[in-house]
Amino acid sequence: MRFVPLLLLGTLVSACAKEGPPVADVVSEPQTVTVTATDYGYQLPSAPIKAGLTTITLVNEGKEIHHLTLIRLADGKTMSDFMTAIETPGPVPDWAVGMGGPNGAPPGGEANATLVLESGTYVVACFIPSPDGVPHFAKGMIMGMEVQPEDGATAALPAGDIQVGLLEYGFTLSQTPMAGKRSFTVTNQGKEPHEVVLVRLAPGKTIEQLAAWLEAGEQGPPPGEPIGGLSGMNPGQVQNFSADLTPGTYGFICFVPAPDGAPHFAHGMVATFTVS
Repeated sequence: MRFVPLLLLGTLVSACAKEGPPVADVVSEPQTVTVTATDYGYQLPSAPIKAGLTTITLVNEGKEIHHLTLIRLADGKTMSDFMTAIETPGPVPDWAVGMGGPNGAPPGGEANATLVLESGTYVVACFIPSPDGVPHFAKGMIMGMEVQPEDGATAALPAGDIQVGLLEYGFTLSQTPMAGKRSFTVTNQGKEPHEVVLVRLAPGKTIEQLAAWLEAGEQGPPPGEPIGGLSGMNPGQVQNFSADLTPGTYGFICFVPAPDGAPHFAHGMVATFTVS
C-alpha cells in the first residue's frame, strides 16, 4: 500500500480554491453513482450522471488499493486537452480543478464520497502508485466523465455524524466516533489542498508507524489498511464520506504534497482515535 504525493495531484487540487456547498441539517436523498475500479481502469455507469447532490461509491475489484479523484475541466477543455497538458512539466493549468472523490478503497472493498457535482466535463483518475512506483493513471486508470445539468433545485450536503477539519498540518474531530456506520463531514479549513485517508490500524500499531512504513518503502506487513476517505480537496471545500467502524484503533493521514514537496504526513498530518 502506498499513496504517492504527486506534485500533479497537489497542483490539481490547488488550482482553484472555492467555497464548499452549504451543509444541511435536513437530509436529502442524493443521486447514487457506482463506479467499478480494476487494475487498471474504471467502469462508469451507463445511465447519465446529473449535477447536484451525489454519492459516488467506488467498488474495488482489483488487487491493489484505488481511489477516484475528480478533476473538473473548465473553459470548454476536453480530456484530450488534459492529457496533452500533463505531458508538459510544470503546474497543471487553472482550467483543471481537483474536486475530491472517494479515497482509499481496499482490494475487494469500497469507498464513498457525497458531494455536490457541477455540470460539465470531468476527468477521473487514480494517482496511487503500483509496487513498481508507476502511478495507476500512467497505466491507463484515467478517463473522461460527463455530468449533465440537473433537473431541479440543488439539494444541500447533509450534515454528518462527525465533523472533521483539515488544517496545516493536522486533523480536528468534533467527537470520537463510536462503532457502527458513521458519516463524516470533512471541511478543508486550511490554506493548502488536503485529503483524508481513514486507516484501520493493526493491533498494537500506530499511524506514525504506518507513515514510517511508507517512507521506508513498504517493507514487511502493513501496519494498517485504508477503509475510506476523500481525495484531494481545495481550501474551503466540504464533502462527506461514510465508513463502517468496528472497535479498534484508527488513524487519519494526508499524502498531498506541501510546497516543499514533502507529503503532509511528514509534517505531522496524522491523527489517531480509538473506537469502542
